[in-house]
Amino acid sequence: MTTLALKNLNLPNPFAWIASFLNSVSNAMAASRQVAVNEKIASQLLHEYPEHTYQSLLAELNEKTIRSIYK
Repeated sequence: MTTLALKNLNLPNPFAWIASFLNSVSNAMAASRQVAVNEKIASQLLHEYPEHTYQSLLAELNEKTIRSIYK
C-alpha cells in the first residue's frame, strides 16, 4: 500500500532541479558580463553607426545579447 502511494506522488527530481537552477545562474552571469561589456563597447562603435545615439546602440546590443542567451 505504501509503495503504491509513493509511486503516485510524482515528486520532482532534485538533480534536475539543481541542474536547472545552475543553468539559470550561468545564463544570468553570462548576460550580466555581456551587458557590462556592451556599455564599454557602445561608445567605441558609435562612429560606425551615425544613425544611433549611445543609448539606442546600447539598447540594440543588449537586446541582441538577451535574445542570444535566452533563446
